[in-house]
Amino acid sequence: MSVQEEVRLCRNDFDYFCKKYLKIVTKDAKLRPLVLNAAQREINDNFDTNKHQMLLKARQLGSTTGIAARFFWDALFNPHTSVAVVAHTDEAVKRIFDIYRRFYDNLPSFLKLETVRARENELRFVTGSGIKVGSASTQSFRGGTYQRIHASEYAFWNNMEMAIASLFQTATDDAIIALESTANGMNEAYDLWTKDNGFLKTFLSWKMDEGYRLNKPAFKDYTEDEVEYSHNHELDAVQFNWMVNTLRTKCGNNWNIFNQEYPATPEDAFVTSGARFFPNNYNVTDFSEGYQEFKAPRKFNTYVMGVDTASGSPGGDYSAVMVIRLGKIDKHEMVASYYDRIPPSVFKKEVERICKRYNALAVVESNSYGLAVVEHLQAIGYPYLYRSTSFDNVASKIQSKLGFYTSSKTRPMLVNRLYDYVVNKGLNVSCSRFQYEANRLEYNGRGKVQASPGSHDDMCIATALALMGIDQVDQVTEDVTRADKPSNIKEIIQWELATGRLWSQHDPDEFKDNVIKTSVSDFL
Repeated sequence: MSVQEEVRLCRNDFDYFCKKYLKIVTKDAKLRPLVLNAAQREINDNFDTNKHQMLLKARQLGSTTGIAARFFWDALFNPHTSVAVVAHTDEAVKRIFDIYRRFYDNLPSFLKLETVRARENELRFVTGSGIKVGSASTQSFRGGTYQRIHASEYAFWNNMEMAIASLFQTATDDAIIALESTANGMNEAYDLWTKDNGFLKTFLSWKMDEGYRLNKPAFKDYTEDEVEYSHNHELDAVQFNWMVNTLRTKCGNNWNIFNQEYPATPEDAFVTSGARFFPNNYNVTDFSEGYQEFKAPRKFNTYVMGVDTASGSPGGDYSAVMVIRLGKIDKHEMVASYYDRIPPSVFKKEVERICKRYNALAVVESNSYGLAVVEHLQAIGYPYLYRSTSFDNVASKIQSKLGFYTSSKTRPMLVNRLYDYVVNKGLNVSCSRFQYEANRLEYNGRGKVQASPGSHDDMCIATALALMGIDQVDQVTEDVTRADKPSNIKEIIQWELATGRLWSQHDPDEFKDNVIKTSVSDFL
């Protein structure tokens, strides 16, 4: 076969080109030809039917190598085809570029295009094609135009949504795009996976890998959970052997770890990739910004509100307010919330407006930007402000300060109270913003509760702050109760629901400045 015929065959047959000319380093550190496995073949077959593909995968299935092979082939045989590969860490950038560099270095001379640029993390060919690998934390792709885009482990990117949107601005209209990642909890990547966004969703189970098989059983006894897992996922004997051995020897007999590393279903991947803080998942995939009111202020009712203040910078944390109505007979319930990225100078006015509307006890986080809100409410003479107390060892006396200061010592108080009221005491959770964040609260490797990477917990913190205010609502309740008196049967019922007391048994001095009939029959 002539060189021209061989080049033509390589250009027209991707499988042939991979097997004969592309080299990879195997798990046993050997340089071998790239023979596409089942996962790699599915990825590339799907590109023939859909240019935009989103991949959710188990680890070490070779998906990154499979995408790299396809995009390298495209750049090699199609002039003016630029490839952008974006990874989540600098280490990953180097590892992925090494794949491309190895492909190029091991080509025969008749296929090896001359380079006009061959530097760290970039190859540029005389044909106008090229490959560039960079980190999601940099702006190195801004201003470029790319026909192939590979977002690797995008679920672990900081400010993932904005980073992907920025990357898409560099894509041509006919670009082939691959978003590829293992799961990282119920964060923004979960939303991308569950939304109808035009991407072909491809899940790559560990069962696809021929290497995940063990001919002889490593153990003789099996648990009910292991047998049930095998039945549910239709494992054959050698897959079952591998699963049991991997679960017990590499995953510490921890199903969460196994399902995180080797998911058999998308549900396994998302749910167990981070230990969830709340046991239940809310059915919400989006939220809106601004002010939302679920229920207007009610007469005779007591309200608390939590205030979490942020800098207002684009892409930063949200400033959040949560207002909760305290029920004496029925459950406490969320009645209003505010959620936006605005400067503290504007946010404090919103807080003032909400405070006055509900006459709520305001529990303001006094850290950093929150001080501006505390000082503003104090300056306008707002009467209902939460005070935190602490013992001053130097002065040997108790100190009282406006607001709630969040620290490593007080944050557990917040999250524990939040869990108690949501899970055990049945707080009526009607705010979609809270639900969205609650789905993404998880324990980190040190056992601390935090938002999953790329997510926020500002509304959860605002809710926890509001719940802390329950301990200091007595003055608010007294003032609200004295501010008015029931004037008809409907209002008596409202008063009883709000206070948890019977009107017929109320304190006669409660409305000492007013004269009121004390019998319900008087209103009939």
